[in-house]
Amino acid sequence: CMDDAIASPELAIAEPLTVIDALFQARSAAGGPPGAAWGEREHFLRALALDDEQSYAKVPCLNDMASTDFAKRLSLVRYRGLVQDIFEPEIYVAMLEEQDASTTPAPGTSRIITTKYRETIEPAPGKVLKDVGRDGLSQRGACYLVPLPGETPWAREASARQAAQSAPTTTVQEPPAGPSKKRSQPEDDVDMAGNDTATAKDGGASGLCAPAFRRGRTAGNGNAAPTTLGGMQNSDEFGLNFPLPWEEKRGSGASTACIVKLYDQDVDALRVCDTVEILGILCMHAEMANLCPSSGEVLGEDARSPSHSLVPRLHAISIRKLPFFHPLLPFTPDWLSEARLAAPYQANLSAPGAHAAARSAAVAQLARGLGGDMLATEYVLMMLASRSFAKHGDKPLGAWSLNLARWPQGVDVSSFGQAVSELVPRAVLLPLNTQSLNTQKWRPVKDYQANRLVAGQLQLAHGTVLILDETGLAEGQVTAPGVKSLTAVGTLVTDHHLACDFAAYDVKIPVELSCILVSNGKSIVKLVDTVVPVQFEAPPAQGESCPLGAARFLLGMITRSTKVLNIPEAVAAQISDDFAKIREMLQEVPSELCHTWMALARASCFSHGEDELTLERWNSVMQLEKQRLGRCKLQGVL
Repeated sequence: CMDDAIASPELAIAEPLTVIDALFQARSAAGGPPGAAWGEREHFLRALALDDEQSYAKVPCLNDMASTDFAKRLSLVRYRGLVQDIFEPEIYVAMLEEQDASTTPAPGTSRIITTKYRETIEPAPGKVLKDVGRDGLSQRGACYLVPLPGETPWAREASARQAAQSAPTTTVQEPPAGPSKKRSQPEDDVDMAGNDTATAKDGGASGLCAPAFRRGRTAGNGNAAPTTLGGMQNSDEFGLNFPLPWEEKRGSGASTACIVKLYDQDVDALRVCDTVEILGILCMHAEMANLCPSSGEVLGEDARSPSHSLVPRLHAISIRKLPFFHPLLPFTPDWLSEARLAAPYQANLSAPGAHAAARSAAVAQLARGLGGDMLATEYVLMMLASRSFAKHGDKPLGAWSLNLARWPQGVDVSSFGQAVSELVPRAVLLPLNTQSLNTQKWRPVKDYQANRLVAGQLQLAHGTVLILDETGLAEGQVTAPGVKSLTAVGTLVTDHHLACDFAAYDVKIPVELSCILVSNGKSIVKLVDTVVPVQFEAPPAQGESCPLGAARFLLGMITRSTKVLNIPEAVAAQISDDFAKIREMLQEVPSELCHTWMALARASCFSHGEDELTLERWNSVMQLEKQRLGRCKLQGVL
């Protein structure tokens, strides 16, 4: 029967629009037009058993494909990415009337059909589609997603391996044998921004575009308004707008950006810098490529409507927010309860000594990049194991910044960056010097002419390790843009906010990154929480010191949780006494150091598999702090 057919998980993945149309008609037959939603979201969650989030792996993922050419058009796919920009809501044609193509259609032969979750719709043979007026209009959200910046090779491989083991092959198609045919005549392109519903009303064309009208600014006179950005004539020249431009590799699945269309309760659900996974319908129509200059009817419209071959459209059925995403634990915080975490923990860390061995492997790996400096290694490991767990006013508790000072002259920081990247799923190394501050895009900037948020390299996903290399600093003139860039870096490191430049004002977005600044002296960024002068015992080494699978899982397990460390009263009293003694000995110690101590204690305990701070563990943290402060005083970097 039809109900059994549309309940098939294979059909839900391979032909989701068939399922959606059947559900729409079933609701219409039961009692008139079904409205904005008719249970389609709940149907897909039920048919694919997505209450168990492990079932998401059965749906093909665009990020894990060698090319989007391997994905079947109009199939159900997943896409994981960073919300880089939010577009204005769109008014779109959500319903049309289907009639017989004869000049005098018989009574009762027409029906209402849905155009939801798609870019275009074709009339069935012998049928025409008619506009139903305002009743057929609806609103949907739109946003621009890019792959998670700075994703490390092992993390991409882990995600792809999981997808290869779980995803069916029914939605995979062979890539084209040769290059795809591109039309050279720009007048053949379809302008999705135009207010053109005549085709639907006349019913005389073989196909119908479901037009979308953005609530944006329009030119008030008959002349074409300027729509270019710095001389760029179309969206292909605007580019994919990645925060890290060197990651743009057109044609690669791992380098695919998507414009996501949002419906119903998800219209306003996303924010800039959210990490999300979209379950949606893949729309890639070559005939809807936008290769010509914009008509000027909507300012900057072309930059927001790149060709489908460059940026596919994804119509979201379901959204998962994945803060601190980790490929070994790819689940939402609400679903990954302590009970569900027990099974992977048993598989990875339950054997006698396994937890300690995983921590030792992480220590050995970091020490290779830090010349054998075990004090600096412990602080970097605590940084990788840290996570904000609460707020004190506007200050996130548990988040802190680290300055590795007195880095040896001539020693490349990339070896340290490589050591870190072998342990975490996302790591970014950026040179911080006069030239980079003056010339590179550090913070996102709102381009009002293109109506796009132009990405900056500080626009990263939560949980990313950001290493800022100051060892190339030299005397030079910092320009006005360079000063703004340095201010943005300081705001990110000390306030944990990404400053977005909206010309007349800044919009600050909360982000939680693990910020490590490497400098020959003390960092030029003021008020870094913790300064550790490094003391190399040997040249840094690259590569893995030992198998790191358990160490990666351990760090992922720690950072996925925002639970509070249990501190007994006796230990709390000892912390208070120790802080008072340190302040008496070193007047330069800031009062905020106590918050940093709590973050260090939490990270140290969790990395050792302890939920409660004991006096023994606290004393070990204090030993590290005394060594660190002693080095700082000796090196003059307090």
